[in-house]
Amino acid sequence: MLDVSESMRYQGPGSPLSKFEYAQCIAAAVAWLVLQQQDAVSLVTFDDQIRANISPSSSAPHLRQLLQVMESAEVRAKTAAGPIFHELAERFRKRGVVFILSDLFDDVPAMLAGLKHFRHRRHDVILFHVLDAAELDFPFRSPTLFRGLEQMPQVVADPRSLRKAYLRELAAYQQQLQYGCRSHGMDYHLVRTDQPLDAVLSTYLGRRTAQVK
Repeated sequence: MLDVSESMRYQGPGSPLSKFEYAQCIAAAVAWLVLQQQDAVSLVTFDDQIRANISPSSSAPHLRQLLQVMESAEVRAKTAAGPIFHELAERFRKRGVVFILSDLFDDVPAMLAGLKHFRHRRHDVILFHVLDAAELDFPFRSPTLFRGLEQMPQVVADPRSLRKAYLRELAAYQQQLQYGCRSHGMDYHLVRTDQPLDAVLSTYLGRRTAQVK
């Protein structure tokens, strides 16, 4: 599942890719790995509704279709992950691995309720929380124009006066999300867009292999 909401367009200073581009690369790599194992892979893109839903297949040409869908995806609307997760949990009849790539800018209780629905359906849930380095570190120093995403207004502010409160709120949000996932047996991984993609995937696969053993 790939988040195509407007906030995924963000690319902070010094980041080589936007959050969406970074998530696309991870999704393509995971799809390729799954197909190499001759397992079936599907793709869902979503924001406040399901934008594409590609049926699972294990055929080699299937990867080209998935890449075309990701490349043509329009990043434009707000996130409404909770209802989407509930809807897809009902649609996914066959037990499988649900791999979610998103910045998760949404109501945490609503998202967790939707994620728990997947677990109720006995799916294995893997959540990659994709955030830009600037969103995590808040490196801004001089007065800055912050442009709102997902229909939020823009505002000029002194980031030095906001940094402490911002980081405190961010930490509380991450802690709530991480605890909620892990307490219900879901894999949660925070991914920074300034991390090398190969390092992110190798670290994840190493952890996954250790869990299976």
